[in-house]
Amino acid sequence: MSSINELLASHRVLSMLESACEYNEQILDNIPSVFVVLNQHNRVIRANNAFCELVGRSMEDALHQDFVSLFTSENREILLHHFKHLRGDKHHNANIRFKLEIGGTDEIQTAKPFFWRLFQIEHTSKSEGQVISLVGDDLSSLYQSELKLTSIFGSIPLGLMVVDSQGTVQEVLSEYCHVLLNEHGLIGASLSDILLKHNPDMHTELNDAFGVLRDLEGHFTSEFATGEGTMSRLQQLQIEDGSHTGKWIKPRFQPIAKNNVIDRYMVILEDVTTSYLAQRQIERANILGKQAQALYECAIRDPLSGLYTRLFMNDSISRLIASAKRGNLLELSIVMFDLDNFKSINDTYGHDAGDQVIREFGRIIRTCTRDTDISVRYGGEEFVLALPCNDSDEQGGAIVAERIRAKLADTLIKLPNGKTVRVTTSCGVAYCHANDTLEGLLQRADQYLYTAKHNGKNRLQVESNEGE
Repeated sequence: MSSINELLASHRVLSMLESACEYNEQILDNIPSVFVVLNQHNRVIRANNAFCELVGRSMEDALHQDFVSLFTSENREILLHHFKHLRGDKHHNANIRFKLEIGGTDEIQTAKPFFWRLFQIEHTSKSEGQVISLVGDDLSSLYQSELKLTSIFGSIPLGLMVVDSQGTVQEVLSEYCHVLLNEHGLIGASLSDILLKHNPDMHTELNDAFGVLRDLEGHFTSEFATGEGTMSRLQQLQIEDGSHTGKWIKPRFQPIAKNNVIDRYMVILEDVTTSYLAQRQIERANILGKQAQALYECAIRDPLSGLYTRLFMNDSISRLIASAKRGNLLELSIVMFDLDNFKSINDTYGHDAGDQVIREFGRIIRTCTRDTDISVRYGGEEFVLALPCNDSDEQGGAIVAERIRAKLADTLIKLPNGKTVRVTTSCGVAYCHANDTLEGLLQRADQYLYTAKHNGKNRLQVESNEGE
C-alpha cells in the first residue's frame, strides 16, 4: 500500500514540476523584455515572444538565428567584445550591463536602443558550449533625444568619456570607447595608465598632457588654451588589439565647467587607423620612389664628372632630334669634346690626377650649360653636348663650346698630390639637318673634332649651319 502512495506522490511532484516549468515558460513569453539564450556560436537556442516580434519571425524560425547578425558592423564589434569578456570569466561572476542598438540591418530595418543584461549560464550540455543569456529592454520611448545624438556619430568611429582632473574615467558616454581602448572595465580606470600601457615610448608626452589636466583643475575655462600645445603632442596613439596593425587613435580633451571653472574633462577618442595606415603607405611609397630615383640617377649619372652617361644619351638626344625635325627648335647642335694629351697626365701624375681633371672639366661644363642642355661623358676623356636653341638671341652651340674650351684653358687644376696643371680640349660642332640621325650627327661631330686635333689642338672646328 505504501508503495502505491509513494508512486502517487511522485506523480503529483512531477505534475507540479511540469506545471511550474510551463508557468515559467509563460512568464518568459509574456514579459515585455527581449530574452534569448545563445550557444557558443552565438545562435539562438531559446527565445521569448518579445524576441520573435522584434525579428518578425515565428518561434520555430527564430531558433538558430545568428544573434550577432542583427546588429550593424560597428555595434557587432562592441557586442562580441562583451561576449568575449563574459566567456573568459572562469568564475562565472560577470554580470555585464550595457546599452546598444539592435537593428539597422537587413533583418531589422529600424535601429532601436536596448539596455542589455548579459549572463553566463552553467549547463551540462557540451554540444552547446558556453551558453549565455541576454535580457534586453527597449529604450526607444525614453531615449529619443539620445538616439538623435547617437545618429550624428553613427557614421564615424568616436569614443566619448568623462575623466576627472587625475585622468580617472568617471563616465563612459559611448560604448565604442571599450573597442577603441581594447578594455572592458573603464569606470574608475586611469586613462593615462591605459594609454601608457600601449605606448610606453610616449611616457613623457602622456605625463605632460595629463599633468596639464591636473594643473588646470579649478582654473577658468579660458586658461585651457595655455595647455593646448602640450595636449596636441598626443596626435596618434597605438592600441594593441591582437591584430597585425592594432588601432591608432587620436585623443582630444575639452574642459567641463562648473561655475565657469574647470571641474572635469570630456575626452573624444577618434579612430584614425585608416588615415594613419594610408599616410604610412604614402611615406613608404615616397621612400621607394626616392630609392628608385636614386638608382635611376646612379644608372644615368656619371659619378666622376656629374654628367649624364651614354645610357641616358641615346633616348634623350634622339627626342631632341625628332623635335628639331618637326620645327620645334630653331637650332640643335651636337658638340664633341676630347681632352688634349690626357694619357700623358695619367702616365705622369697617376690615375687619381686624371680623375681630378675629369671632375674639374665636368664642373666647367655644368657651369657653362643650361638645364635644357644635355651634357654626357661619352667615354674616358670624351664628352658630348646636345644644345637646343629656341631663340635667335640665345647663344648657339659654337659660342657655348668656345666658352667651355676657353674656361678650361684658363683654369689651373690642383691635383691630389698638390701640384697644378693646365689642360686643354679640342672640340667639333655639328648642326642637326632634316635627314639627320643621332649616329650621323655624332659621326660628323667626331670628324670635326679630329680636324681640330689635326690643326693643333685646343681649338674647335664648326660645321656651317647650312651643312657641308
